[in-house]
Amino acid sequence: MVALAGRGRARQLASLRMVPCAHLRAFEPLDAFPPAERERWSRYVSDGAISATEASRTEDAHRVARLLTGRLARGDDAALVRRVGDRIHVCPLQLDLRAAAALQEFRRTMPDQLVDSFLPHPGSREALDRLALSGQAPHILDAPWAVPLPWFVAFEPDDRRVLDPPEGRGPRVVHLTTADQAADRLARAIEVVEATIEDGEDVLAALAEVAAWVDSFDPRSLIELDYGGVSGLFSRAELASDRTCADLWDAIEGLAAGDVLAAAAAYGVARSRWSSLRSKQHAS
Repeated sequence: MVALAGRGRARQLASLRMVPCAHLRAFEPLDAFPPAERERWSRYVSDGAISATEASRTEDAHRVARLLTGRLARGDDAALVRRVGDRIHVCPLQLDLRAAAALQEFRRTMPDQLVDSFLPHPGSREALDRLALSGQAPHILDAPWAVPLPWFVAFEPDDRRVLDPPEGRGPRVVHLTTADQAADRLARAIEVVEATIEDGEDVLAALAEVAAWVDSFDPRSLIELDYGGVSGLFSRAELASDRTCADLWDAIEGLAAGDVLAAAAAYGVARSRWSSLRSKQHAS
């Protein structure tokens, strides 16, 4: 029985390492943090911030350690940093807060028995549940297997970049904008959907959730959509030709112009591009 349990835990560890995730990140200006946090992050930046690759490794190690020990790691002592001109922007990893958000989402779709099998330590589950109820907005949202379509609405097609970093992990796709621009775009989309779709409650709720998250941060913040590990599910040619953001805005502007057929066609293209990947989330 012990050997069987060990093999089951090993399979869980393997699955945690292999699930590709996309990320929506908020990089807040250093001067937007409360004084104590600002001082701490200033020291952190001076000492040298971690790279995106190191952050990914830290996140993976955190998942494995939590599953093995049931203890929450110190997830508030690392961050990603961006510099724009003279301004420093910081995106704390907040590993425990993100784990709490993931557990909350997991509870919505899975029975308690299955949740318990993936996180068997009651103390860890209770601590994550308390964090989920704290009302804090994590600076990073995570999505397994596919990018949620509402995330794209915070951006415009020109915000998209295909990067091929020197780490040798293959190309990745990112979108980058500011929080105030993202808020304006989401508000525009919500206004159009409210005015044109009779049964659009689910779409509105999804857009409103992203809008509320963006509004949690300073308007000068940078908002970044990173395909992350999800990039590896596409070929280089597919990544280069991907125009999900443009398709969704074609759909929104089609609705605004009263061209329902064009809007449906554009949305259908965007949805079909991701539907097969999204189905793996429920099969994994």
